[in-house]
Amino acid sequence: MMKHFAPLAALLALLLVLAACGAADSQSLAAADPAKESTATLEELCGSDYQSYIIETITMQMENRMDKTPDVVYFPIADNAPLTDYAAIDETTDFTVDGDGNIVILFPAGTVADEAHGEQSFRIPRP
Repeated sequence: MMKHFAPLAALLALLLVLAACGAADSQSLAAADPAKESTATLEELCGSDYQSYIIETITMQMENRMDKTPDVVYFPIADNAPLTDYAAIDETTDFTVDGDGNIVILFPAGTVADEAHGEQSFRIPRP
């Protein structure tokens, strides 16, 4: 009987260790899960001046991308017009939060650049 008890005890100990690890991992993942923040608004994530911050950040990224890749033309930069002439940056703006906690704003193809260049994404560091 004793020799049957040792493997059973070892298995039980292993299950307890794995359960403890799994509980710790899921707790830490839940605390750091960016998807949990996806219910937050841009204003909650960036502050009351979120529109200016996001518009400035995206405009700067567009300018930098056009310098590096001139064949991709961003309409607001080429037309010297505000980003908001092409896309809304408000409570209706669709966004996600990446694994590093950055906001990622996606514009459908044709919104801010030629449709042939596809969907355009902009990573916004949280202030």
